[in-house]
Amino acid sequence: MITMNEIAKMTNVSQATVSRVLNGNTSVNPEVRARVLACAKEHNYQPNIIAQSLSGSKTYLLGVIVADISNPFFADIVKALEREAGQRKYNLLLFNSDYNVTKEQKYLQVLSRYNVDGILMVPPLQQSDVYDEYRQSYKIPMISVTNHMNNMDSVFISHYEVGQKIARHLLSSGYSSFIYVGDDHDEKERGYKDELRSQGIDLERHYYAIRLHETIKLSELLANWFHQESDADGVGIFAFNDIQAMIVLQVLNELQIEIPRQAALVGCDNTFIGKVISPTITSVAQPIDEMGRIAIERMMQCMKYSTYYSDHYNTSELEARIIIRQSTSGK
Repeated sequence: MITMNEIAKMTNVSQATVSRVLNGNTSVNPEVRARVLACAKEHNYQPNIIAQSLSGSKTYLLGVIVADISNPFFADIVKALEREAGQRKYNLLLFNSDYNVTKEQKYLQVLSRYNVDGILMVPPLQQSDVYDEYRQSYKIPMISVTNHMNNMDSVFISHYEVGQKIARHLLSSGYSSFIYVGDDHDEKERGYKDELRSQGIDLERHYYAIRLHETIKLSELLANWFHQESDADGVGIFAFNDIQAMIVLQVLNELQIEIPRQAALVGCDNTFIGKVISPTITSVAQPIDEMGRIAIERMMQCMKYSTYYSDHYNTSELEARIIIRQSTSGK
């Protein structure tokens, strides 16, 4: 592979001039610039990213840390970020944290050693001092995507409002008993419960949260609840993502629960899963393309103006919407 030094010898200019040309400096003499670029193209010059990172130059690399790459939603997020970054000649380095803060810290260290120009992340926790610590230590612009963080720029939807919207949809559809399937301390569940409570639902009697770490089988938990709520006007079930909603749907089918007459089911993230399974699953759609566009635009601004040194953080809250399908319609 040809080097800048070899290009300099072949074009009879200094290596510094070659460097300026290849880094986009337009102050170089047009004839010299054209000669250098032609030589680089002819010999398929490829920049040494590692050398650039060691020299402190721009690497045109952005780190991306997502919580679960096996979830189609995060794959869609990465695709949107890659498309927007690519239009600006940036490439992505992708890491998967598995909702594990320790792994996330490790990957932040790796990205800092590569001297990436910025980091986009889906944090596994709503708040963590580690983000502020790394931002201050490495002076790398960081942007949270999908979640609102107090200590970094964020492009997000309100997960609390998502829960409220689901509760209102299920109530308006006539259901009187409610289940949430997901993790502890989820903002979606908090909004869901608060809205049900505000609409007069007795949560002590007609609300049940199934945690993902339950040792009892999901089929047994659901069967017990349907037996307990046999007089209810149907059970509304909100699963925290589409993958979990698909699992719940399989169990409901095994229990021969009629959907949507006896049970409604709502997922979250509007992935392809809910569109191809039968019955199709109502889900919450996030504006992924807009989220990716705004996140990358904001990253470019942070890098240009060094705004990540400030204690002021910019937030962009976007609107999520419910996509109604067979699992909640036609009760």
